[in-house]
Amino acid sequence: MRALSLVLAAGVASAGPAQAEGLEALGFRPQVTEAQREMTIELRAVSRPENPLPDGHPALGDGAIAEVWLTEPTERYGHAVLGDGIEAGGLLVRLSDGGSLSLSLPENQVFEDLQPRLVDLDGDGRQEILVVRSSQGSGGLLTAYGVVDGTLRLVAKGPERLTTYRWLNPVGVADFDGDGVLEVAYVETPHIGGVLRILSLQGDALVQEAEAYGFSNHFIGSRALGLSAILDADEDGLPEILLPDAGRRALRVMGFVEGDLRERAVLQLDEQIVGDFRLEDMDGNGLDGVAIPLSGGRELRLFR
Repeated sequence: MRALSLVLAAGVASAGPAQAEGLEALGFRPQVTEAQREMTIELRAVSRPENPLPDGHPALGDGAIAEVWLTEPTERYGHAVLGDGIEAGGLLVRLSDGGSLSLSLPENQVFEDLQPRLVDLDGDGRQEILVVRSSQGSGGLLTAYGVVDGTLRLVAKGPERLTTYRWLNPVGVADFDGDGVLEVAYVETPHIGGVLRILSLQGDALVQEAEAYGFSNHFIGSRALGLSAILDADEDGLPEILLPDAGRRALRVMGFVEGDLRERAVLQLDEQIVGDFRLEDMDGNGLDGVAIPLSGGRELRLFR
Protein backbone atom coordinates (compact mmCIF):
# COMPACT_ATOMS: atom_id res chain seq x y z
CA MET A 1 0.00 0.00 0.00
CA ARG A 2 1.41 3.35 -1.02
CA ALA A 3 2.25 5.49 1.98
CA LEU A 4 0.49 8.81 2.38
CA SER A 5 2.42 11.38 4.32
CA LEU A 6 0.87 13.64 6.93
CA VAL A 7 2.27 17.02 7.84
CA LEU A 8 1.10 18.49 11.13
CA ALA A 9 0.96 22.26 11.37
CA ALA A 10 0.14 24.42 14.34
CA GLY A 11 -2.86 26.74 14.24
CA VAL A 12 -2.10 30.21 12.92
CA ALA A 13 -5.17 32.13 14.01
CA SER A 14 -4.09 32.67 17.58
CA ALA A 15 -0.96 32.99 19.68
CA GLY A 16 0.09 32.13 23.19
CA PRO A 17 -0.85 29.16 25.36
CA ALA A 18 -4.28 28.67 23.73
CA GLN A 19 -2.64 27.67 20.45
CA ALA A 20 -2.52 23.91 19.83
CA GLU A 21 0.68 22.41 18.44
CA GLY A 22 -1.12 19.71 16.44
CA LEU A 23 -4.03 17.30 16.42
CA GLU A 24 -2.39 15.25 19.16
CA ALA A 25 -2.75 18.19 21.52
CA LEU A 26 -6.52 17.85 21.13
CA GLY A 27 -6.45 14.12 21.85
CA PHE A 28 -6.45 12.83 18.26
CA ARG A 29 -4.27 10.09 16.76
CA PRO A 30 -4.37 10.56 12.96
CA GLN A 31 -3.92 7.65 10.57
CA VAL A 32 -4.54 7.26 6.83
CA THR A 33 -5.81 3.85 5.70
CA GLU A 34 -7.73 2.21 2.90
CA ALA A 35 -11.37 3.29 3.05
CA GLN A 36 -13.66 1.20 5.23
CA ARG A 37 -15.89 -1.00 3.09
CA GLU A 38 -18.48 -1.77 5.75
CA MET A 39 -20.24 0.46 8.22
CA THR A 40 -23.11 0.20 10.67
CA ILE A 41 -26.16 2.35 10.03
CA GLU A 42 -29.44 2.68 11.90
CA LEU A 43 -32.56 2.34 9.78
CA ARG A 44 -36.04 3.65 10.54
CA ALA A 45 -39.00 2.72 8.38
CA VAL A 46 -40.59 5.72 6.65
CA SER A 47 -43.22 6.17 3.97
CA ARG A 48 -42.18 8.54 1.21
CA PRO A 49 -44.74 11.24 0.39
CA GLU A 50 -46.25 11.62 -3.06
CA ASN A 51 -43.92 14.36 -4.31
CA PRO A 52 -40.59 14.23 -2.48
CA LEU A 53 -37.34 15.72 -3.71
CA PRO A 54 -35.94 12.72 -5.65
CA ASP A 55 -32.53 12.68 -3.94
CA GLY A 56 -33.65 14.21 -0.66
CA HIS A 57 -33.70 12.61 2.79
CA PRO A 58 -36.12 13.25 5.65
CA ALA A 59 -35.26 14.66 9.04
CA LEU A 60 -36.52 12.29 11.74
CA GLY A 61 -37.67 13.67 15.07
CA ASP A 62 -38.66 12.15 18.39
CA GLY A 63 -40.99 14.89 19.64
CA ALA A 64 -44.08 16.58 18.22
CA ILE A 65 -42.47 16.50 14.76
CA ALA A 66 -41.94 12.95 13.52
CA GLU A 67 -40.62 13.61 9.99
CA VAL A 68 -39.76 16.54 7.73
CA TRP A 69 -39.52 16.08 3.95
CA LEU A 70 -38.38 18.35 1.14
CA THR A 71 -41.13 18.21 -1.49
CA GLU A 72 -42.44 19.73 -4.72
CA PRO A 73 -39.39 19.16 -6.96
CA THR A 74 -38.82 22.01 -9.41
CA GLU A 75 -36.24 23.24 -11.92
CA ARG A 76 -37.13 26.90 -11.54
CA TYR A 77 -33.85 27.97 -9.88
CA GLY A 78 -31.31 26.35 -12.20
CA HIS A 79 -28.18 26.57 -10.05
CA ALA A 80 -27.47 22.80 -10.06
CA VAL A 81 -24.76 23.10 -7.40
CA LEU A 82 -25.93 19.85 -5.75
CA GLY A 83 -25.59 17.70 -8.87
CA ASP A 84 -28.73 18.47 -10.84
CA GLY A 85 -31.12 21.34 -11.53
CA ILE A 86 -33.91 19.95 -9.35
CA GLU A 87 -34.59 21.67 -6.03
CA ALA A 88 -37.47 21.55 -3.55
CA GLY A 89 -40.38 23.97 -3.67
CA GLY A 90 -41.99 22.91 -0.41
CA LEU A 91 -41.82 21.25 3.00
CA LEU A 92 -43.97 18.48 4.44
CA VAL A 93 -44.07 17.95 8.20
CA ARG A 94 -45.55 14.77 9.63
CA LEU A 95 -46.55 15.11 13.27
CA SER A 96 -46.29 12.41 15.91
CA ASP A 97 -50.06 12.59 16.49
CA GLY A 98 -50.66 11.49 12.89
CA GLY A 99 -51.39 14.90 11.41
CA SER A 100 -49.35 16.70 8.76
CA LEU A 101 -48.55 20.25 7.69
CA SER A 102 -47.16 21.56 4.43
CA LEU A 103 -45.69 24.76 3.05
CA SER A 104 -45.09 25.88 -0.53
CA LEU A 105 -42.55 28.57 -1.40
CA PRO A 106 -43.20 31.47 -3.78
CA GLU A 107 -42.17 30.95 -7.41
CA ASN A 108 -38.92 32.89 -6.95
CA GLN A 109 -37.67 30.67 -4.08
CA VAL A 110 -36.52 27.07 -3.56
CA PHE A 111 -35.03 24.99 -0.79
CA GLU A 112 -31.50 24.39 -2.10
CA ASP A 113 -30.79 21.53 0.25
CA LEU A 114 -31.02 17.75 0.50
CA GLN A 115 -32.09 17.19 4.10
CA PRO A 116 -33.77 19.41 6.70
CA ARG A 117 -32.35 19.52 10.24
CA LEU A 118 -34.39 19.37 13.45
CA VAL A 119 -33.14 21.27 16.51
CA ASP A 120 -34.67 23.13 19.45
CA LEU A 121 -32.95 26.47 18.92
CA ASP A 122 -34.81 28.47 21.57
CA GLY A 123 -34.97 25.80 24.28
CA ASP A 124 -38.76 25.76 24.52
CA GLY A 125 -39.03 22.00 24.04
CA ARG A 126 -40.24 22.26 20.43
CA GLN A 127 -37.93 21.61 17.52
CA GLU A 128 -37.37 24.04 14.68
CA ILE A 129 -36.54 23.02 11.10
CA LEU A 130 -33.29 24.38 9.68
CA VAL A 131 -33.05 24.41 5.89
CA VAL A 132 -31.21 26.39 3.21
CA ARG A 133 -33.53 28.54 1.13
CA SER A 134 -32.40 30.24 -2.07
CA SER A 135 -34.06 32.87 -4.22
CA GLN A 136 -33.53 34.63 -7.51
CA GLY A 137 -32.81 37.90 -5.76
CA SER A 138 -30.74 36.99 -2.71
CA GLY A 139 -29.07 33.61 -3.15
CA GLY A 140 -28.71 31.19 -0.23
CA LEU A 141 -30.17 31.95 3.18
CA LEU A 142 -30.31 29.88 6.39
CA THR A 143 -33.93 29.67 7.53
CA ALA A 144 -35.75 28.17 10.51
CA TYR A 145 -39.37 27.00 10.28
CA GLY A 146 -41.59 25.92 13.14
CA VAL A 147 -45.07 24.75 14.00
CA VAL A 148 -46.90 27.81 15.36
CA ASP A 149 -50.62 27.70 16.24
CA GLY A 150 -51.10 24.63 14.10
CA THR A 151 -49.41 26.03 11.00
CA LEU A 152 -45.92 25.72 9.50
CA ARG A 153 -44.24 29.14 9.50
CA LEU A 154 -40.89 30.85 9.01
CA VAL A 155 -39.75 31.73 12.54
CA ALA A 156 -36.20 33.00 11.94
CA LYS A 157 -33.63 33.60 9.22
CA GLY A 158 -29.96 34.42 8.94
CA PRO A 159 -28.23 37.41 7.36
CA GLU A 160 -29.16 38.06 3.72
CA ARG A 161 -25.62 38.53 2.44
CA LEU A 162 -25.61 36.63 -0.82
CA THR A 163 -26.69 37.14 -4.41
CA THR A 164 -28.27 34.77 -6.94
CA TYR A 165 -26.41 31.44 -7.27
CA ARG A 166 -24.34 32.03 -4.16
CA TRP A 167 -24.93 29.31 -1.58
CA LEU A 168 -24.14 28.18 1.97
CA ASN A 169 -23.78 24.73 3.53
CA PRO A 170 -24.63 24.12 7.20
CA VAL A 171 -22.11 22.48 9.51
CA GLY A 172 -24.28 21.82 12.55
CA VAL A 173 -25.61 23.07 15.85
CA ALA A 174 -23.99 23.11 19.30
CA ASP A 175 -23.17 25.41 22.20
CA PHE A 176 -19.78 26.27 20.73
CA ASP A 177 -18.82 29.06 23.13
CA GLY A 178 -20.22 27.65 26.39
CA ASP A 179 -22.76 30.39 27.06
CA GLY A 180 -25.64 27.93 27.44
CA VAL A 181 -27.20 28.91 24.10
CA LEU A 182 -27.13 26.80 20.95
CA GLU A 183 -25.33 28.28 17.96
CA VAL A 184 -25.58 27.33 14.29
CA ALA A 185 -22.47 26.99 12.14
CA TYR A 186 -22.33 27.11 8.35
CA VAL A 187 -19.85 27.75 5.55
CA GLU A 188 -20.87 30.58 3.25
CA THR A 189 -19.80 30.26 -0.41
CA PRO A 190 -17.83 27.02 0.12
CA HIS A 191 -16.75 26.97 -3.55
CA ILE A 192 -15.18 30.44 -3.62
CA GLY A 193 -13.23 31.21 -0.46
CA GLY A 194 -15.68 29.92 2.13
CA VAL A 195 -16.42 31.76 5.36
CA LEU A 196 -17.26 29.86 8.54
CA ARG A 197 -20.01 31.76 10.33
CA ILE A 198 -21.38 31.08 13.83
CA LEU A 199 -24.87 32.43 14.57
CA SER A 200 -27.33 32.34 17.45
CA LEU A 201 -31.07 32.90 17.62
CA GLN A 202 -32.08 36.34 18.83
CA GLY A 203 -35.82 36.89 18.49
CA ASP A 204 -36.74 36.17 14.88
CA ALA A 205 -33.18 36.49 13.56
CA LEU A 206 -30.10 34.29 13.42
CA VAL A 207 -27.38 36.79 14.35
CA GLN A 208 -23.68 36.31 13.71
CA GLU A 209 -21.39 35.84 16.71
CA ALA A 210 -18.12 34.91 14.99
CA GLU A 211 -16.52 34.25 11.60
CA ALA A 212 -13.35 32.78 10.13
CA TYR A 213 -12.10 32.52 6.54
CA GLY A 214 -10.74 29.85 4.23
CA PHE A 215 -13.04 26.79 4.30
CA SER A 216 -14.90 24.46 1.94
CA ASN A 217 -17.34 21.79 3.15
CA HIS A 218 -18.74 20.99 -0.32
CA PHE A 219 -17.63 20.81 -3.95
CA ILE A 220 -19.78 21.62 -6.98
CA GLY A 221 -21.92 18.73 -8.19
CA SER A 222 -21.51 16.64 -5.04
CA ARG A 223 -24.46 15.37 -3.02
CA ALA A 224 -22.23 14.99 0.04
CA LEU A 225 -23.09 17.90 2.36
CA GLY A 226 -21.46 16.49 5.51
CA LEU A 227 -17.80 17.43 5.02
CA SER A 228 -17.54 18.49 8.65
CA ALA A 229 -17.91 17.20 12.19
CA ILE A 230 -18.59 18.62 15.65
CA LEU A 231 -16.80 16.95 18.55
CA ASP A 232 -15.46 18.00 21.95
CA ALA A 233 -12.11 16.39 21.24
CA ASP A 234 -10.20 17.70 24.27
CA GLU A 235 -13.20 17.27 26.59
CA ASP A 236 -13.08 20.82 27.89
CA GLY A 237 -16.83 21.28 27.53
CA LEU A 238 -16.55 23.29 24.29
CA PRO A 239 -17.04 21.35 21.03
CA GLU A 240 -14.62 21.84 18.16
CA ILE A 241 -15.56 22.10 14.49
CA LEU A 242 -13.57 19.93 12.09
CA LEU A 243 -13.78 20.88 8.40
CA PRO A 244 -11.62 21.18 5.27
CA ASP A 245 -9.69 24.24 4.24
CA ALA A 246 -10.67 26.04 1.03
CA GLY A 247 -8.72 23.60 -1.16
CA ARG A 248 -9.87 20.52 0.80
CA ARG A 249 -6.22 19.47 1.20
CA ALA A 250 -6.03 20.27 4.88
CA LEU A 251 -8.22 19.56 7.88
CA ARG A 252 -8.76 22.58 10.10
CA VAL A 253 -10.00 22.38 13.68
CA MET A 254 -11.82 25.46 14.94
CA GLY A 255 -13.06 26.23 18.43
CA PHE A 256 -13.73 28.96 20.94
CA VAL A 257 -10.92 29.89 23.31
CA GLU A 258 -11.54 32.62 25.90
CA GLY A 259 -14.60 33.77 23.93
CA ASP A 260 -12.88 33.97 20.54
CA LEU A 261 -13.21 31.61 17.57
CA ARG A 262 -9.70 30.33 16.85
CA GLU A 263 -7.90 27.75 14.79
CA ARG A 264 -6.86 25.02 17.21
CA ALA A 265 -4.94 22.80 14.78
CA VAL A 266 -4.33 22.01 11.11
CA LEU A 267 -3.53 18.71 9.41
CA GLN A 268 -2.06 19.00 5.90
CA LEU A 269 -2.93 16.15 3.50
CA ASP A 270 -1.55 14.78 0.23
CA GLU A 271 -5.07 14.06 -1.09
CA GLN A 272 -8.35 15.96 -1.09
CA ILE A 273 -11.18 15.46 1.35
CA VAL A 274 -14.11 14.21 -0.75
CA GLY A 275 -16.89 12.78 1.42
CA ASP A 276 -19.08 12.96 4.50
CA PHE A 277 -17.32 12.80 7.87
CA ARG A 278 -18.37 9.93 10.16
CA LEU A 279 -18.30 9.97 13.95
CA GLU A 280 -17.70 6.48 15.33
CA ASP A 281 -15.81 4.55 17.97
CA MET A 282 -13.25 2.98 15.66
CA ASP A 283 -11.10 1.18 18.23
CA GLY A 284 -13.67 0.16 20.83
CA ASN A 285 -12.43 2.44 23.62
CA GLY A 286 -15.78 4.16 24.10
CA LEU A 287 -14.68 7.44 22.48
CA ASP A 288 -15.93 8.66 19.12
CA GLY A 289 -13.29 9.35 16.53
CA VAL A 290 -13.73 10.78 13.04
CA ALA A 291 -13.44 9.00 9.69
CA ILE A 292 -12.89 11.31 6.69
CA PRO A 293 -13.02 10.03 3.05
CA LEU A 294 -10.10 11.07 0.83
CA SER A 295 -9.57 10.91 -2.90
CA GLY A 296 -7.91 7.75 -4.15
CA GLY A 297 -10.08 5.41 -2.09
CA ARG A 298 -8.43 6.22 1.24
CA GLU A 299 -9.70 7.73 4.44
CA LEU A 300 -8.22 9.72 7.29
CA ARG A 301 -9.09 8.26 10.67
CA LEU A 302 -8.75 10.35 13.78
CA PHE A 303 -8.65 8.01 16.75
CA ARG A 304 -9.07 9.22 20.33
